[in-house]
Amino acid sequence: MTVERVTIRDIAKKTGLHFTTVSLALRNSPRLKASTREKIQKLAKKMGYRPDPMLAALNAYRQAKLLPQYQATIAWINNWPTRDHMLSNTEFREYFQGAQERAQERGYVLEEFWLREPGMTLDRFNRILRARNIQGMLIAPQPESLTLLPFNYDELSTVALGYNMRPSSMHVVTNHLFHSMGLLFDHLRALGYRRVGLCVSSNWDEKVENALLGGWVLWNWKNPRQIQMHRYADNPIAAVEKFVQWLKQKKVEVVVSTDDIAKILMARGFKFPETIGYASLALPFEEKYFSGIYQNDKLIGGKAVDLIIGMLNRGERGLPRTPIRTLIESDWCPGQTLRRPVTKS
Repeated sequence: MTVERVTIRDIAKKTGLHFTTVSLALRNSPRLKASTREKIQKLAKKMGYRPDPMLAALNAYRQAKLLPQYQATIAWINNWPTRDHMLSNTEFREYFQGAQERAQERGYVLEEFWLREPGMTLDRFNRILRARNIQGMLIAPQPESLTLLPFNYDELSTVALGYNMRPSSMHVVTNHLFHSMGLLFDHLRALGYRRVGLCVSSNWDEKVENALLGGWVLWNWKNPRQIQMHRYADNPIAAVEKFVQWLKQKKVEVVVSTDDIAKILMARGFKFPETIGYASLALPFEEKYFSGIYQNDKLIGGKAVDLIIGMLNRGERGLPRTPIRTLIESDWCPGQTLRRPVTKS
């Protein structure tokens, strides 16, 4: 005895709704209210509805061939003191670009919300999201570590870029900085460097859950006596002379840091790589001059959007019971600020 398959049109007839509305509800589309989706999904389950896998594959193929239609808006959360401050950082700007491009590809709009805007409160922000039926939220990197933003997470599909949000129990997409440190030091060793100076602020290392210091310690432990590593923990921008003296005292051959430190060294007359080598921990996309690692920032932003869209489509709201950490590997960029590799004749 064969049992006829329950179709979307059967469910639509039972509910009195259009079949396209039923289809959206069964796909957990954020274009519908949560109450409407739940009502239709419960009825579909009661009627014994099961998706047709062949039809689902055909629909996926068709969607891939069509230009994306508007699906929903995803909120990009900017919590910096001034609106433009965050995107002046090349790394964060590429997060935004990658997220925006991926959102457009999939029919979504990425819209910035600046929490420090005059008159903006968290209560008002929550009301705006609810009124506009915005259910996806991408939290950009924060100006300080251990930041607490008491949103109403129960109504939102939320992903954070980086670890510095509290509570820390939300999904995160970021660079695998622990691996990146190993990649960088492997290249420095291959280039013949033996005295390395690591210069990172305690605030930055805390933001990334001490992945920089952790990667440095592990590499040093696994490769004893291959490279002498020295860490400068103070703020070199506030005490340039002290930093320069430290480099000379430790006889540092190559500095591992960020581009603002490179500018300090250049202003003090250091030449790369003649007088000292320089390797960046966070190169911008398609950097040609500075050597170091590119953290694939645009890919990080794009993957964060993919994760949010998946959560929206599955109806996953609120802080997850088991947070997911999506870690993106870095690429090595040889640049021009390190000595050339020795070629064997």
